[in-house]
Amino acid sequence: MDENLINQDINICFLSGILVSEPEFNFFYNSKKFISKLSFILQTETGFCSSKKQQSILLKVVAYNEKADLIYRNFKMGDSIRLEGFLQENSIVLTNLQN
Repeated sequence: MDENLINQDINICFLSGILVSEPEFNFFYNSKKFISKLSFILQTETGFCSSKKQQSILLKVVAYNEKADLIYRNFKMGDSIRLEGFLQENSIVLTNLQN
């Protein structure tokens, strides 16, 4: 079984917050799987409904290929975003944008 599929199924997360860094866009050369990569820092919202946690968290978010292009074209520092992703090492890998 593919390790990435296992990681996605177990570590799925839904986040909302504000981009607190400019999205950083890069290209991969000689890669068969990925063409482009984008990363940014997300500051999560403080608290949620009945959550007792009242502080925000800074998280590194990474997006690849079409998702990277979409973020780069439509978002900038200070914009609000809601996303779906999964945990991988020390970052969140974006899988879908929420409306």
